[in-house]
Amino acid sequence: MGLATNIEKWDMSTAIGMATEGVRSSYNQGAGGGGFGAADREIASRIDGAKVLAAIDRMGKQAIHLADWSMFAYASPYWNGEQNRERFFNHVLHDWVMSWACKGVYIQERTFNRVKAMLPVIAGGLALEQTTSADISEWTVVGQKLKQELQYQPTASKALLIRALVEQDCRDKGEDSEAFQKKRQRYYQNHWSDWSQHVETIRSQLIQYDRLARKMFKVTIEN
Repeated sequence: MGLATNIEKWDMSTAIGMATEGVRSSYNQGAGGGGFGAADREIASRIDGAKVLAAIDRMGKQAIHLADWSMFAYASPYWNGEQNRERFFNHVLHDWVMSWACKGVYIQERTFNRVKAMLPVIAGGLALEQTTSADISEWTVVGQKLKQELQYQPTASKALLIRALVEQDCRDKGEDSEAFQKKRQRYYQNHWSDWSQHVETIRSQLIQYDRLARKMFKVTIEN
Protein backbone atom coordinates (compact mmCIF):
# COMPACT_ATOMS: atom_id res chain seq x y z
CA MET A 1 0.00 0.00 0.00
CA GLY A 2 1.34 3.43 -0.88
CA LEU A 3 2.04 5.91 1.88
CA ALA A 4 0.27 8.85 0.22
CA THR A 5 -1.43 7.27 -2.77
CA ASN A 6 -2.99 3.89 -3.44
CA ILE A 7 -0.50 3.19 -6.23
CA GLU A 8 -1.07 -0.58 -6.21
CA LYS A 9 -4.53 0.07 -7.65
CA TRP A 10 -3.42 2.65 -10.20
CA ASP A 11 -3.06 2.09 -13.91
CA MET A 12 0.60 1.68 -14.92
CA SER A 13 0.62 4.82 -17.08
CA THR A 14 -0.76 6.97 -14.26
CA ALA A 15 1.66 5.53 -11.70
CA ILE A 16 4.69 6.15 -13.91
CA GLY A 17 3.47 9.65 -14.70
CA MET A 18 3.18 10.42 -10.99
CA ALA A 19 6.59 8.95 -10.23
CA THR A 20 8.40 10.92 -12.91
CA GLU A 21 6.65 14.30 -12.95
CA GLY A 22 7.21 15.17 -9.30
CA VAL A 23 4.95 15.21 -6.29
CA ARG A 24 3.29 18.60 -6.79
CA SER A 25 0.51 17.40 -9.07
CA SER A 26 -3.17 16.49 -9.10
CA TYR A 27 -2.25 12.98 -7.91
CA ASN A 28 -1.18 14.40 -4.56
CA GLN A 29 -3.92 16.69 -3.33
CA GLY A 30 -2.75 18.26 -0.12
CA ALA A 31 0.96 18.12 -0.91
CA GLY A 32 2.82 21.39 -0.71
CA GLY A 33 1.85 24.44 1.29
CA GLY A 34 2.76 24.98 4.90
CA GLY A 35 2.66 22.86 8.00
CA PHE A 36 4.28 19.63 9.06
CA GLY A 37 1.42 17.53 7.64
CA ALA A 38 2.01 18.85 4.13
CA ALA A 39 5.72 18.12 4.38
CA ASP A 40 5.02 14.57 5.60
CA ARG A 41 2.63 13.99 2.73
CA GLU A 42 5.15 15.22 0.18
CA ILE A 43 7.81 12.91 1.58
CA ALA A 44 5.35 10.00 1.45
CA SER A 45 4.55 10.85 -2.17
CA ARG A 46 8.23 10.72 -3.04
CA ILE A 47 8.48 7.30 -1.44
CA ASP A 48 5.47 6.11 -3.44
CA GLY A 49 7.11 7.35 -6.61
CA ALA A 50 10.30 5.54 -5.72
CA LYS A 51 8.29 2.33 -5.27
CA VAL A 52 6.93 2.67 -8.80
CA LEU A 53 10.40 3.20 -10.24
CA ALA A 54 11.75 0.27 -8.26
CA ALA A 55 9.00 -1.92 -9.76
CA ILE A 56 10.05 -0.82 -13.26
CA ASP A 57 13.66 -1.67 -12.41
CA ARG A 58 12.61 -5.18 -11.34
CA MET A 59 10.63 -5.56 -14.55
CA GLY A 60 13.77 -4.63 -16.45
CA LYS A 61 15.67 -7.54 -14.96
CA GLN A 62 13.14 -9.94 -16.50
CA ALA A 63 12.20 -8.13 -19.71
CA ILE A 64 14.20 -4.98 -20.39
CA HIS A 65 12.19 -4.12 -23.51
CA LEU A 66 8.97 -3.98 -21.47
CA ALA A 67 10.53 -1.70 -18.88
CA ASP A 68 11.97 0.49 -21.64
CA TRP A 69 8.60 0.73 -23.39
CA SER A 70 6.84 1.62 -20.15
CA MET A 71 9.20 4.51 -19.49
CA PHE A 72 9.30 5.62 -23.13
CA ALA A 73 5.52 5.73 -23.34
CA TYR A 74 4.48 7.01 -19.90
CA ALA A 75 7.36 8.81 -18.17
CA SER A 76 7.48 12.60 -18.14
CA PRO A 77 9.34 14.26 -21.03
CA TYR A 78 13.14 14.20 -20.84
CA TRP A 79 13.06 11.52 -18.15
CA ASN A 80 14.51 8.80 -20.38
CA GLY A 81 18.17 8.80 -21.33
CA GLU A 82 19.23 8.51 -24.95
CA GLN A 83 20.90 5.16 -24.22
CA ASN A 84 17.63 3.63 -22.97
CA ARG A 85 15.77 5.00 -25.97
CA GLU A 86 18.27 3.51 -28.42
CA ARG A 87 18.24 0.18 -26.59
CA PHE A 88 14.46 0.07 -26.83
CA PHE A 89 14.43 0.91 -30.54
CA ASN A 90 17.06 -1.75 -31.26
CA HIS A 91 14.94 -4.37 -29.50
CA VAL A 92 11.86 -3.37 -31.51
CA LEU A 93 13.81 -3.56 -34.76
CA HIS A 94 15.19 -6.98 -33.81
CA ASP A 95 11.71 -8.32 -33.12
CA TRP A 96 10.44 -6.81 -36.37
CA VAL A 97 13.22 -8.41 -38.43
CA MET A 98 12.68 -11.79 -36.76
CA SER A 99 8.91 -11.64 -37.34
CA TRP A 100 9.51 -11.37 -41.08
CA ALA A 101 12.30 -13.96 -41.03
CA CYS A 102 9.84 -16.43 -39.53
CA LYS A 103 7.73 -15.90 -42.67
CA GLY A 104 10.73 -16.52 -44.90
CA VAL A 105 11.24 -12.83 -45.71
CA TYR A 106 14.67 -11.33 -45.05
CA ILE A 107 14.90 -7.58 -44.61
CA GLN A 108 17.35 -5.72 -46.83
CA GLU A 109 19.60 -3.02 -45.39
CA ARG A 110 17.83 -0.29 -47.35
CA THR A 111 14.45 -1.33 -45.94
CA PHE A 112 15.89 -1.67 -42.43
CA ASN A 113 17.29 1.88 -42.44
CA ARG A 114 14.02 3.37 -43.64
CA VAL A 115 11.89 1.52 -41.12
CA LYS A 116 14.37 2.58 -38.45
CA ALA A 117 13.77 6.19 -39.52
CA MET A 118 10.01 5.75 -39.07
CA LEU A 119 10.25 3.98 -35.71
CA PRO A 120 10.39 7.07 -33.44
CA VAL A 121 7.25 8.38 -35.18
CA ILE A 122 5.42 5.05 -34.89
CA ALA A 123 6.36 4.48 -31.24
CA GLY A 124 5.82 8.09 -30.22
CA GLY A 125 2.43 8.17 -31.90
CA LEU A 126 1.27 4.99 -30.21
CA ALA A 127 2.48 6.27 -26.84
CA LEU A 128 0.34 9.39 -27.31
CA GLU A 129 -2.65 7.26 -28.26
CA GLN A 130 -2.25 5.18 -25.11
CA THR A 131 -2.54 8.26 -22.94
CA THR A 132 -4.87 10.50 -24.95
CA SER A 133 -6.59 8.02 -27.36
CA ALA A 134 -6.57 8.19 -31.15
CA ASP A 135 -9.04 9.97 -33.39
CA ILE A 136 -11.56 7.47 -34.71
CA SER A 137 -13.59 9.73 -37.00
CA GLU A 138 -13.10 11.05 -40.49
CA TRP A 139 -15.09 13.49 -42.62
CA THR A 140 -15.77 12.37 -46.18
CA VAL A 141 -17.59 14.04 -49.05
CA VAL A 142 -20.79 12.25 -50.10
CA GLY A 143 -22.44 14.06 -53.00
CA GLN A 144 -22.38 17.68 -51.90
CA LYS A 145 -22.44 16.96 -48.18
CA LEU A 146 -19.87 16.13 -45.57
CA LYS A 147 -20.42 12.83 -43.78
CA GLN A 148 -18.62 11.77 -40.59
CA GLU A 149 -17.63 8.12 -40.47
CA LEU A 150 -16.00 6.06 -37.76
CA GLN A 151 -12.50 5.25 -38.94
CA TYR A 152 -9.28 4.81 -36.99
CA GLN A 153 -6.93 7.75 -37.46
CA PRO A 154 -3.48 6.96 -36.02
CA THR A 155 -1.47 9.76 -34.43
CA ALA A 156 1.51 8.65 -36.51
CA SER A 157 -0.15 9.64 -39.76
CA LYS A 158 0.86 8.52 -43.23
CA ALA A 159 2.11 12.04 -43.96
CA LEU A 160 4.41 12.06 -40.92
CA LEU A 161 5.77 8.63 -41.75
CA ILE A 162 6.45 9.56 -45.37
CA ARG A 163 8.19 12.71 -44.12
CA ALA A 164 10.51 10.51 -42.04
CA LEU A 165 11.24 8.31 -45.07
CA VAL A 166 12.01 11.30 -47.29
CA GLU A 167 14.35 12.78 -44.66
CA GLN A 168 16.21 9.46 -44.52
CA ASP A 169 16.59 9.51 -48.32
CA CYS A 170 17.96 13.04 -48.12
CA ARG A 171 20.57 11.95 -45.59
CA ASP A 172 21.54 8.90 -47.62
CA LYS A 173 21.92 10.82 -50.88
CA GLY A 174 23.26 14.04 -49.41
CA GLU A 175 20.53 15.81 -51.34
CA ASP A 176 17.85 18.00 -49.82
CA SER A 177 16.55 20.02 -52.75
CA GLU A 178 12.81 20.61 -52.97
CA ALA A 179 12.66 18.74 -56.27
CA PHE A 180 14.32 15.67 -54.78
CA GLN A 181 12.03 15.71 -51.74
CA LYS A 182 8.89 15.96 -53.88
CA LYS A 183 10.12 13.12 -56.09
CA ARG A 184 10.69 10.83 -53.10
CA GLN A 185 7.41 11.88 -51.52
CA ARG A 186 5.52 10.88 -54.67
CA TYR A 187 7.38 7.58 -54.75
CA TYR A 188 6.36 6.67 -51.19
CA GLN A 189 2.78 7.78 -51.76
CA ASN A 190 2.54 5.52 -54.82
CA HIS A 191 4.19 2.57 -53.03
CA TRP A 192 2.76 3.10 -49.55
CA SER A 193 1.39 -0.44 -49.30
CA ASP A 194 4.99 -1.73 -49.33
CA TRP A 195 5.75 0.30 -46.20
CA SER A 196 2.43 0.26 -44.38
CA GLN A 197 2.78 -3.48 -43.75
CA HIS A 198 5.96 -2.81 -41.78
CA VAL A 199 4.28 0.02 -39.87
CA GLU A 200 1.42 -2.29 -38.86
CA THR A 201 3.81 -5.07 -37.83
CA ILE A 202 5.66 -2.72 -35.50
CA ARG A 203 2.45 -1.23 -34.11
CA SER A 204 1.23 -4.74 -33.32
CA GLN A 205 4.52 -5.49 -31.55
CA LEU A 206 4.26 -2.34 -29.44
CA ILE A 207 0.66 -3.04 -28.50
CA GLN A 208 1.72 -6.49 -27.36
CA TYR A 209 4.60 -4.96 -25.38
CA ASP A 210 2.11 -2.67 -23.66
CA ARG A 211 -0.25 -5.49 -22.70
CA LEU A 212 2.57 -7.58 -21.28
CA ALA A 213 4.12 -4.61 -19.48
CA ARG A 214 0.84 -3.74 -17.75
CA LYS A 215 0.39 -7.30 -16.53
CA MET A 216 3.98 -7.50 -15.29
CA PHE A 217 3.76 -4.10 -13.58
CA LYS A 218 0.60 -5.07 -11.70
CA VAL A 219 2.21 -8.24 -10.37
CA THR A 220 5.49 -6.48 -9.54
CA ILE A 221 4.04 -3.44 -7.76
CA GLU A 222 1.89 -5.66 -5.52
CA ASN A 223 4.85 -7.73 -4.34
